[in-house]
Amino acid sequence: MLRKIVGCGLLLVTPFSLNAQDSGAAMLQGTGVVYLNGSQLANSSATTNGDVVQTKENGAANLSAPGSSAVIQSNTTARFKSDGLALDRGSVSIATSKRLSVFARDFKITPASDQWTEYYITRASGAIEIMARKNSIVVTCGVNTVTVKEGQQVSRNDAADCGTPDKQGGAVPATKGPILSSRWAGYAAVGAGGAVLGWTLAHGDNPVSPSIP
Repeated sequence: MLRKIVGCGLLLVTPFSLNAQDSGAAMLQGTGVVYLNGSQLANSSATTNGDVVQTKENGAANLSAPGSSAVIQSNTTARFKSDGLALDRGSVSIATSKRLSVFARDFKITPASDQWTEYYITRASGAIEIMARKNSIVVTCGVNTVTVKEGQQVSRNDAADCGTPDKQGGAVPATKGPILSSRWAGYAAVGAGGAVLGWTLAHGDNPVSPSIP
């Protein structure tokens, strides 16, 4: 399990962007068993709006282009969009300076600024969990909007009407303080090194150390 999580974290080294203003298609790379539009991915492939990526138990994928990195973790189905990813199930890790968004049911998750932002989303077991690892993200559902600050997490039911049993509204609540869940801690720990390198590749000309290509 630890090897699988570390493998997913290392995929963050390739930067990527899906803003509508960017014209080129993103590049999909995979390890293990990964499918693109129902066909198994042999090595890498360009992706365009509407493409569907599926990873199996032993698979993970990385979508990349200048500005951001999106890791599609194992047992995940995600759809490529011009302005981000639609998460149908599973987990994705995002590192971006382009306000790359993720859509999960009625929720839209977007960085709060153009600063380098890292966040994680899991859609499984009837719940949608969202964690801001670096800088703030904005979670929007209908007329409700909440800013999730660095180190905070929100969790909602994977259900209609923004995951609430009634339609009275109200902002999505954020969890205060650091995230202590072992799952989130694992993602954050392995993502740190890869995300720092991704930031270097996207923003600077000098590597972190001479040994890094």
